[in-house]
Amino acid sequence: MGFVIIPFDYEQLPDAQQKAVVPICIPSVDRYGNPIARIWFEEGVAPVQDQLRDLARHKLGDVRRVSELAEITVHKLWERHGEDAGACPSRRVLARAVWEARDLAAGGSQWRITHTVPLALGSLEQDLYGNGLPDPTRYEEVYERELLIELVERRIEEDHREDIGEMFRMLRQGFGRDEIATRLQDPKPEALKKRFWRWIRHNFQKRR
Repeated sequence: MGFVIIPFDYEQLPDAQQKAVVPICIPSVDRYGNPIARIWFEEGVAPVQDQLRDLARHKLGDVRRVSELAEITVHKLWERHGEDAGACPSRRVLARAVWEARDLAAGGSQWRITHTVPLALGSLEQDLYGNGLPDPTRYEEVYERELLIELVERRIEEDHREDIGEMFRMLRQGFGRDEIATRLQDPKPEALKKRFWRWIRHNFQKRR
């Protein structure tokens, strides 16, 4: 999955300037794998990026959620309007973002889970077992992984699955499946692993 990062020159900025701004990171393709028209990023998000950060800061309580807000906004507008971004794309983006911020503040992002996550399950599994950790210098890879982890943790809490939560925490801490089985007093490590990933796929399967 490709990403668009705003400011567009974020990765070329000096460290001091990078630390002074929260970048906006948005998947550049829709849920069907189609590239989203650049106009939504260049003339839609970029001109109002500071207003979007303010929305995330004041409506969602965390400026770092601006990427989540911008992604949902752009992807919904793209699905509805395609390349027709209108006479003033930035105004359309901002107006939509206001409504999306209200929805997010009221109860999370079910839209993201069912439309844009196809939770890269294979990549996530590799990460958790220490075989494919993202390059920490590639912001979009780190962002994607941390966002997936945040979504998994949120769904575990909503589903009241303490057993899954404990397995997930241990996986993130680097425990192997045998160690996890021992700590959970389960004699079947492979069955434990299958139960965990069955729950993950059931909750984050790709839907169209």
